[in-house]
Amino acid sequence: MNFLSTPRRFDPAVPEMMDRRGNDLELLRADLRVLESINRFLGGRRLALRYLDAFLEAAPMKSLTVLDLATGGADIPRTIVQWARRRNIQVQITAVDGNPEILRIARERCATWPEIHIEQCDLLALPYATASFDVVLCSLTLHHFVEADVVAILRRIHDTARVGYIVNDLRRNRIAICLGKLMARTIINNPIARFDTPASCERAFTVAELRALATQAGLGAVTIHRHRFFRMALVGRK
Repeated sequence: MNFLSTPRRFDPAVPEMMDRRGNDLELLRADLRVLESINRFLGGRRLALRYLDAFLEAAPMKSLTVLDLATGGADIPRTIVQWARRRNIQVQITAVDGNPEILRIARERCATWPEIHIEQCDLLALPYATASFDVVLCSLTLHHFVEADVVAILRRIHDTARVGYIVNDLRRNRIAICLGKLMARTIINNPIARFDTPASCERAFTVAELRALATQAGLGAVTIHRHRFFRMALVGRK
């Protein structure tokens, strides 16, 4: 243990607010806008595109199928569609989430994006066949689950991808937790984000923990990259 290390605090009986049913839709819309801003300004979108570019450099393709797990407001799928259009790549994205209220908002925001198909799925019971998508994405999601469920999700991600997968999430450490709490007390006004921001930082995994979970899932040769703003990305190629 070093100074920045702190134990994971996760209570499955107290889910993050965005995971709960019955949220006010306007508050939930505002919370998803906060998450979209985080992805836009703190690198979540760039991270996804960086590794997609790397996949295509290794295996050029004129068409691409993508599965985006726990899509939220589907901002990353929309970013990928824009990226694919600039490269003349035909892309079809299946964006899934387990929360019907979140999916309602995702459908609203993707109504004019024909490349994106929205589906409701439980991440622990995905209906997709082995190697049924070229690339599988999962962003800011694993910290919502207990370790055993993370292992099951990682295993299904690996099985479902034909070319590769990109799993990005927060990295837990004392600084990230303190900053999350400070933001919740000062600049964050949305009550959902005010609760979830520090909770997410406390529930996140470390790089070592994620590597151990990937090993338990039998993922084999994967790499985990540290990124700015307390992010990390687990990247696997088939």
